[in-house]
Amino acid sequence: MYTGKQVHKYTRGRTLPLSAFCFLLLAFSLLLSACNLTVSPANATATAPYGAPFILLTHDPNAAPQPTIDAVTSTPTVFLTEIPVPTLTASPIPPTPVPLPPVVSVARPYYILYATIDYDNHHVIVDEAIAYPNQTGATLNELILAVEPMLYYNAFYLTSISLNGLPIANYSLQTHRLTIPLSSPLPPGGQANLVIQYKLNIPVKQKGNTFGWLSYQTNLTEWYPFVVPFDPSTGWVIHDYMPWGEHLTYDSADFEVNIRFADPSSAPIVAAPALAESDGEWTTYRLDGARTFALSMSREFLVTESAVGSVVTRSYYFAGHEDAGAKMSYVATQMVGLFDPLFAPYPYSVINVVELDYNDGMEYDGLCFLSSSFYDDYDGTSQNNLVVLGVHEMAHNWWFGLVGSDQAMEPWLDEAMAVYSERIFFEYTNPGIVDWWWQFRVNYFGPSGWVDTDIYNGGNFRDYTDAVYFNGATFLEALRVRMGDQAFFAFLKDYAGQMSHRRATADDFFRIVRQHTSADISDLIAAYFATRH
Repeated sequence: MYTGKQVHKYTRGRTLPLSAFCFLLLAFSLLLSACNLTVSPANATATAPYGAPFILLTHDPNAAPQPTIDAVTSTPTVFLTEIPVPTLTASPIPPTPVPLPPVVSVARPYYILYATIDYDNHHVIVDEAIAYPNQTGATLNELILAVEPMLYYNAFYLTSISLNGLPIANYSLQTHRLTIPLSSPLPPGGQANLVIQYKLNIPVKQKGNTFGWLSYQTNLTEWYPFVVPFDPSTGWVIHDYMPWGEHLTYDSADFEVNIRFADPSSAPIVAAPALAESDGEWTTYRLDGARTFALSMSREFLVTESAVGSVVTRSYYFAGHEDAGAKMSYVATQMVGLFDPLFAPYPYSVINVVELDYNDGMEYDGLCFLSSSFYDDYDGTSQNNLVVLGVHEMAHNWWFGLVGSDQAMEPWLDEAMAVYSERIFFEYTNPGIVDWWWQFRVNYFGPSGWVDTDIYNGGNFRDYTDAVYFNGATFLEALRVRMGDQAFFAFLKDYAGQMSHRRATADDFFRIVRQHTSADISDLIAAYFATRH
């Protein structure tokens, strides 16, 4: 239930307890004591190298027609402006293996990070441990990790890697792909344990990025190496960057993130996707069954906090946007209360909405960003980009966080579902504006194109979003009409249940649809999809 809200600023410099996860404590203490790193300040005018993908093209009825954006046919050049290379000093890898305590077996990938953040100089020193259980059904000879900060010039500096307690040097790090050969094959049911030391030189945030720093805000998004999914039929699932659409795919994983600030006395307010635990100099956040772990920090955040059941909703915004910030906290409570029974229980303890100088909106588990322009334009109603896009991005906690998919090759499975979740939200909370929503959000664009278009074959941004997002929503409406409301909503709930913490495919989607209807949907599939199911 909705328990009310309060506006407050959190006390800065709070500290939280260290992990009790036994096999990593000794490793991290050794690593922290061995490392003595200094970094030269980055050039404050540097340009971050690659633009994060647009999530949606928002509606502006007064805007002039947009020019067609040509399709990208090659990987973009990511090194635009040089940032001075930091001076690094570190103890060498010890010549003998570092002994580790007994390894704890895990059911899914487990990430433990210790991050020391120099907020004002825009540097982070990270010790990361990964426990990776091989649940692929195949024997693995290597591990592939995605390292997204490598797409920004001079942003990532790898110090050391150890595998099962042994230092390794025969790895390969190219673009955003880190390949770690295994000294012996990892059989199904086996587990590999990695410890990685690295430094982040946080880039200046550009308008089209979420990762980076501004004078008043810093965001850590896709900031740590993670093991990408493995498909026994196709291999490791890692895709190339694309200017629109998300190219990363994730396994569901558990996270323990420990942070401290170089200057605790002036530490910023932190927006994190989990509740904080306090003990000593570290602040600890635990997030289970998630795809990502993102942080946003600012000394200027205002915070509106609410709750629905056991879920805390927090809205982070800046001065002058108090009404808009309070609205988003309320919308978050509405969504959790509505989607819990319709889809599945909200999978995390916290849901955050964070204002950001950004082109549009971007989702991460338990935390999403919304453009400051949406806050500027907020008119006190629900008929605006702030509310519509806020619902969309928060819906990704179900259609992305809980139910995963390959965002590059089958983006409709999370994007069309998130758009249609907007429609469901308004029909339950404000049914009088559903017709407005269809015109504002979908029909205005006259969408067409195959719903199952991938991010590489969409032609241009306008055609891609029309096909995947908006024609996808049109398909879901047609499917609902064909099935009937009772069967359709039973399908949504069952789909969320069967594919919870898994990676769904279109075949999974239609398999579960057919478990809830005997209606012939072959004509709908033929009309909306290039591939038959």
